[in-house]
Amino acid sequence: MKILLIRHGESEGNVKSKENKKDRLTKKGKKQAQHLGEHLKNFKISEIYSSNLIRAKETAEIISKKIHVQIKAHFEELNEYEVKHFKNNLLKIFSPRLKKLKKLLNKISKEREKDKTIIIVAHGFTNRLIIAYLLGIKISKSLLRIRQHNTCINVLLWDKKYQNWCTIVVNKVEHLPKELRNQEGLK
Repeated sequence: MKILLIRHGESEGNVKSKENKKDRLTKKGKKQAQHLGEHLKNFKISEIYSSNLIRAKETAEIISKKIHVQIKAHFEELNEYEVKHFKNNLLKIFSPRLKKLKKLLNKISKEREKDKTIIIVAHGFTNRLIIAYLLGIKISKSLLRIRQHNTCINVLLWDKKYQNWCTIVVNKVEHLPKELRNQEGLK
């Protein structure tokens, strides 16, 4: 099994540097998602899952239309975590939520031995937590170093031989034309 873990397109909150639950994609974010969808036509996708926040849903819907695969479900467990909770070591308070996220990931990936590719559309910090969990990395401040640009692709592969998850790609944005990439050194 391959998991294509994707961050949503640019949202209104990304532009304002303050996200909230009702943020929608910007025009740029929709264009990013269109390019991502075009790129994903090259993959044989079995299922699409998404956070239930609007910006992730919109991204997943654009991808779904481009690749002609229906979204299987939207999950609250994939919603964004606030970085401030992580920086202040308050993540322990969210351990029930983390447990729900882990349970969902185990459910989604229960057929990991099969030859299939799924998409999960979530958020920057949530993606970091998913990567850490699947790779068995301790959740710490070092996770903040794993960049997650808008519509980036992370590819995680279940290694049948070693019976564990491994990363193939992290924070890939080459599917975006230069004018749609984030400005932080990705030109």
